[in-house]
Amino acid sequence: MGKSIGFVPLLHLAQEYISQNYAAALTEKSKFPQIKTYLEKYLRDNGFSVDGMSTTELTNKLYSEMAEYSILTKYLGKDEIEEININGWDDVAITYTDGHIAKADEHFYSPQHAIDIVKRLLHHSGMIIDNATPMSQGHLPGNTRITALKEPLVDDDRGISVSIRLLHPSRVNRAELVRGGNSTQKMVDFLCMCLRYGVSFVVAGATSSGKTTLLNALLTSIPDNKRIFTIESGSRELSLLRVKDGKVINNVVHTLSRPSDNEAYDITQEDLVVASLRFNPDIVVVGEMRDLEAYSAVEASLTGHTVVSTIHASAADAAHTRLALLCQKRFPINFDTSLMQAGQAFPLVVYAHKLEDNSRKIMDISECVITKSGQREYHTLFRYNITKNELVDGKFKIEGYFEQPELMSENLKRKLMQFGVPQETLNKFLRKGADYD
Repeated sequence: MGKSIGFVPLLHLAQEYISQNYAAALTEKSKFPQIKTYLEKYLRDNGFSVDGMSTTELTNKLYSEMAEYSILTKYLGKDEIEEININGWDDVAITYTDGHIAKADEHFYSPQHAIDIVKRLLHHSGMIIDNATPMSQGHLPGNTRITALKEPLVDDDRGISVSIRLLHPSRVNRAELVRGGNSTQKMVDFLCMCLRYGVSFVVAGATSSGKTTLLNALLTSIPDNKRIFTIESGSRELSLLRVKDGKVINNVVHTLSRPSDNEAYDITQEDLVVASLRFNPDIVVVGEMRDLEAYSAVEASLTGHTVVSTIHASAADAAHTRLALLCQKRFPINFDTSLMQAGQAFPLVVYAHKLEDNSRKIMDISECVITKSGQREYHTLFRYNITKNELVDGKFKIEGYFEQPELMSENLKRKLMQFGVPQETLNKFLRKGADYD
């Protein structure tokens, strides 16, 4: 006769059984599949059952707890999921790529259970979280980024709080930017022209505003014979290799910084920016400027290299201010001089924003013109104007339109021509209009 038992007590018994009899299967990944066989035999030999679950379902659930990631397993790696937020051990929220958020039906069994599963996630990148290190960042294979905080940084009864971002670098192309209302075709073509013909720019915006998605889509416009050197921290968000008939047909070097417990062995984004210039790159891409690499990126752009990056800031003047502040950490010169250099290095700022209806827009593309006196003047080349923002039946309804208020400066026009832009291509952007006639 079968023995009906609760799942959690059974899990403890099964873990003890596997640990005592098949410990190697828990530590050697190649032996993980054997665990299922051992678990199924253990259930049948002892007649254990859990109400509402078949032996196969019970075996799979026990396996997920012991060798995978418990309730998180079914969400990880899903193309339709953008983020998993563990607000506490009993509260898990799922953010989907269309912007809607849903609470998971399941939750962890206790604060400690949640902590144990997150420790297993972080183990992939050699990171730990414990009482001595209650904050940790790591990643999983397949472009998944993890940021975790445990008590005492969060309340004891919540256990742990975690943001797990599932990055989908190849999901959105240039056509989809236009089709999805993120921008107009003219705006996309303008940025692709600048990128190809030597104009450095930065994409500003908050977390989840679509900065890297936009940059990834724009970079696919670069001809295959031009060399792109990408620099990122922690996990790969950019995915630019083009493969045809089993061969890579474009010219891309993807790099990741490497942190170390010993500072002497750190390989920072700043180190990689400096190293990139020895690879004779046509375009240097810094995934995000957040530290000392900002100074090297500004220097690289000022010395004639095309550099594109993202930064956490709102709109153009704020982006240059933040950039100047980051540069000050490396070389604390007069702040006005830093601001001028930031504007010279990155004359274009693209501001991306996630609206309340969860749509993402390029809210504006601004040009920074440095006057003879060294002052910055900002000109809005493209802009999205919101005409309606209402809450209807619990959902936001937003309406608006794109426009082109101003034309590019003579300085920007001259730079593009120096780098070889065809006059016919340039002329398309010398007539006002949010999109082509």
